[in-house]
Amino acid sequence: MDADSRSLNRRGFLLGAGAVAGLGITGLALPSSAQAAAAPRIYSCAEWGARPPADPLVTLNHPANRILVHHIADANSTDYSQAHAFQVARDEQADHIDNNGWSDTGQHFTISRGGYDLEGRHGSLAALRSGNTMIRGAHCPGQNTTRSVLRTRAPT
Repeated sequence: MDADSRSLNRRGFLLGAGAVAGLGITGLALPSSAQAAAAPRIYSCAEWGARPPADPLVTLNHPANRILVHHIADANSTDYSQAHAFQVARDEQADHIDNNGWSDTGQHFTISRGGYDLEGRHGSLAALRSGNTMIRGAHCPGQNTTRSVLRTRAPT
């Protein structure tokens, strides 16, 4: 298998895993065996050393109804450590606040190359656990406040 195929297969797996995790997080029906799995360990903003938001964040009074998976535009690293994951999160937050002019990191959560799950925007973890609210994100314009259900058509 060539490098491009391995990369594509890895991407497909991560997207599929993220979608399955997202369905469980949002309370959509999963097979009972999937529901029995333990919740992943998600490190809070305080644990990875996030700066406070530059401005107040907006809490929306409805649960999330979808999961959006996207990536950061940094080079890959062979450092899979927790310390590196935390540093990348701090660097990304600084970029989003200082260069993009956003209040906080744009994304709700981050999965590091080493497999560590981190809260992105402050309050996202509490909102996720409550099941009835979400924090408005900065990424994906038009997808951060809507309650409509995203429907996709399967290829024929």
